Amino acid sequence: MPEWRLLSIVLAVLVLVIVVEMMRRRKLREKYAAMWLFVGLGVVLLGAVPGLPSWLAGLTGVQLAANFLFAVAALVLLFVVLQLSSEVGHLEEEVRTTVEEIALLRCELEDARGELGKRLAAAEDRLERPAAAPLAAPVVTPGDRAERA
Repeated sequence: MPEWRLLSIVLAVLVLVIVVEMMRRRKLREKYAAMWLFVGLGVVLLGAVPGLPSWLAGLTGVQLAANFLFAVAALVLLFVVLQLSSEVGHLEEEVRTTVEEIALLRCELEDARGELGKRLAAAEDRLERPAAAPLAAPVVTPGDRAERA
């Protein structure tokens, strides 16, 4: 087996091990891990089966197996960029929505603080005002009764 085939198999297996370990530690999400596992298995397959790259190149009409592998690698990277761009767009939308919600909550908080301040000031005013003396019942004398009658 040529050295480059052995090297490609070893590197692909190393990628597979790293992907599985990153999944185990929850540093790589499953949707990305599936893509990298697929790439790793493809590289293992291309390295393990000697005539597969040449056969696939001939099947697609590409003259050299190296050109075929380069084109496949470019397509895989294009797919990765497209997927990550889609994810970035989704995350930007989530961030924008979250920022808008935070702004609305801050406005509500400021309104609530203002209302609380008004209520607190009113309560302090009521406590600071001296209590008015209760009104005493008027004293009625016998002479007052005669004047009213």
